[in-house]
Amino acid sequence: MEGFMPKKKKTTVNFGVIGLGMGRYHLEGYLKAPNCNLIGIADIDENRLNDCKNRYGIENAFKDYHDLLALKELDAVSVALPNYLHKPVSIDALNAGKHVMVEKPMALNAAEGQEMLETAKKQGLILMLHFNNRYRGDIQMIKKFVDAGEFGDIYYAKTGWVRRRGVPGAGSWFSNKKLSGGGPLIDLGVHVIDMTMYMMGCPKPVAVSGCAVQAFPEYSKYGTFDVEDFASAYIRFENGATMAVEVSWAQNCPSEKQFSEIYGTKAGASLSPLVIWTEQNGILTDIEPKSLRGISQFEHFADCILNKKTPISSAQDGVTMMKILDAIYASSELKREVVIKWE
Repeated sequence: MEGFMPKKKKTTVNFGVIGLGMGRYHLEGYLKAPNCNLIGIADIDENRLNDCKNRYGIENAFKDYHDLLALKELDAVSVALPNYLHKPVSIDALNAGKHVMVEKPMALNAAEGQEMLETAKKQGLILMLHFNNRYRGDIQMIKKFVDAGEFGDIYYAKTGWVRRRGVPGAGSWFSNKKLSGGGPLIDLGVHVIDMTMYMMGCPKPVAVSGCAVQAFPEYSKYGTFDVEDFASAYIRFENGATMAVEVSWAQNCPSEKQFSEIYGTKAGASLSPLVIWTEQNGILTDIEPKSLRGISQFEHFADCILNKKTPISSAQDGVTMMKILDAIYASSELKREVVIKWE
């Protein structure tokens, strides 16, 4: 048709951030990403809200997140709130027609996570997990080697995050099981299990044996403390691979340590320090590669929205993680291995 001008493809996404504690990190990530336009924020803490509004020059700032979701020009939000609020606020956002990036853990349990996933599917929207470690340069590099077959078959991994003394907000929502879902397993374990599983190629978990204990009950003097402070687990995968896990907020160990190691038939690797163990020309060889530059998960989220891509850290990945965590807690209660059910 003469004079017809095709609609120009959208190149940026309008974002909002709900919760400005951890959400400040999201806020700064969106401001740095070229395909992201931060247009609004929400937090019930008026001082924190005004500080972010003035510091970053954000026009739309609300105490009630529903007012943020009511903005017609808003495309997507980050939900960076205490764990017990992840499900209701994410579902409200999805039902308001907004794409969602939700902080880890996805929810309090797998049932909540599944409800979030089903809502996203129903609305035809993207629900992305903020599994930030997947986007690190070192992890992306190892994943490329694994995907190229350089490690052979990955048959074992071990990972953990242990602290000598590092209980976050004892007496706050962190240490209240109804509000957090658990202790270091759901707080730290979600990070190390996910990033290690990702490097392994995301094998399907089928069974778990775990133990969650509270070795330092004295933290209850600060308020409710009904979660574990240490957990360990052994995860079995459908392809025959296994993973050992250890996490703690408080432990009589030398110091805080985070580690992740994978072992394959051709090579193995550690993230701390970054090294690949292999054999070349019959000689045992240690390779210390230069890490790749990481990926901005905020830029990636916008790209997924603009180009209808599946995120590197999808809602299904979030549900899978919650199934693992649920099974570890169940195994600890039942004192036996628990089979993970898949429908």
